[in-house]
Amino acid sequence: MIRKFVANYFGFPIQDFVKKTKILPTLKKLQESQYWNKERMYKYRLLKLQKLVNHAYNHVPYYTELFDAHGISPEHIKTLEDIKKIPILTKELARKNQKKLVAINVDFKYIKKGKTGGTTGVPLTVYSDANNRSFTWASYYRWYNWIGIGKDEAVLTLWGANTVLKSSLKSKIIGNTINWIQNNKTINSFNINDETLPDIYTKIIQYNPVLIKGYLSAIILLAEYMKRNNLPPNKNLRAISSTTETLLPIYRNLIEEVFSIPIYDQYGCGEVSAISYECPKQEGLHINQEHVYIECLDTDNSEIFNKKGRLIVTSLDNYVMPFIRYENGDMASMETEKCSCGLNAPLMSSIDGRTTDTITLKDGSKVHGVFFTDLLAEAGITTDLISRFQIVQYNSDSIDFKLETRINISKKLLDKLEFEILRFVNSVNIILVDYIPNEHNGKFKYIKLENN
Repeated sequence: MIRKFVANYFGFPIQDFVKKTKILPTLKKLQESQYWNKERMYKYRLLKLQKLVNHAYNHVPYYTELFDAHGISPEHIKTLEDIKKIPILTKELARKNQKKLVAINVDFKYIKKGKTGGTTGVPLTVYSDANNRSFTWASYYRWYNWIGIGKDEAVLTLWGANTVLKSSLKSKIIGNTINWIQNNKTINSFNINDETLPDIYTKIIQYNPVLIKGYLSAIILLAEYMKRNNLPPNKNLRAISSTTETLLPIYRNLIEEVFSIPIYDQYGCGEVSAISYECPKQEGLHINQEHVYIECLDTDNSEIFNKKGRLIVTSLDNYVMPFIRYENGDMASMETEKCSCGLNAPLMSSIDGRTTDTITLKDGSKVHGVFFTDLLAEAGITTDLISRFQIVQYNSDSIDFKLETRINISKKLLDKLEFEILRFVNSVNIILVDYIPNEHNGKFKYIKLENN
């Protein structure tokens, strides 16, 4: 009760004062803008884009050189669609030009320095200013409001190592203090296993959060442990939220079965945070359009809707290290239909993870993890039998299909699964294991490509 009172009246004012953010006034603005009509939102986003492009050209060496080399000037951005005149920023280009992507006119006193996960290459150093973090956190707490969570209520996070590259004792103390004041608790998800899960479960029951959020792989392990031991969730829990990994249907079903409450998906990336959130209608993820501009492109760089394509993301608020038309490596679908919840934000769906996280079938088709969840369902192998799975492809002819299981699966079911898989690949090795380890950054990969 004391922490809830403190969080309600002091949490965000203190954070805004210490870190020079403006979360509360930004949140108030976003709660109003979510109901703006299409014309007003368009003008608002266009003005933000024009200001960002002008700043990038004049103060960010990478964009100064890029614009000059392609005959582009800020005056050419007269509509939102004119953003397509700017060449795409790939991960390789971003890594190669890290220093040139940083603005030369910024005060680094209140700049947050972090890094990307590095699962598809060398981690990228990312800088974020207070304005950008204000929109990130404000959109996050607006989403809390969508799913019925008050900003003063207890939230537990299953997370990994701090994303800040260099953290002093002073900053750690400040961070821990702010977490206490804001009624938040974090448990290290890099240390979740059979030995630690009983203690983690006890801590969750004692803390009694209304929301548990964090790495999907950590939530899956917790759910599987609770199901295996017939353990109930804490009494006040109202929502689960996953991030960093693709929420496949079988895992949504498992988590909602164990906790008897909805799990809400959210999406972002290390370079451009707070991209989209799922509302209670669960008809897709609402794009945080006040903060980001999203494109979905096919292989010919043409914009597409209602079908899967490459995501190109632009942060409208990060002036210290602008990411304009950044190809983050993820695949998704931009929808033309609006959500029945009444919000005007466009929807994205079918977030299938990295473009490189695909398995090549014998006919040359490329598929993501959700393809294999369908095969598991056809074979009758459900989350009662497995916790997680991982597909490892060594070449175009063979895959290893790893099943993380704690109970015996009948030969009949395994033969059925092998039959289903061999319709699409030439050779499969089904491997039953007790545990499939996460990657070094704490994330779990459903798809891995290995060379022989």
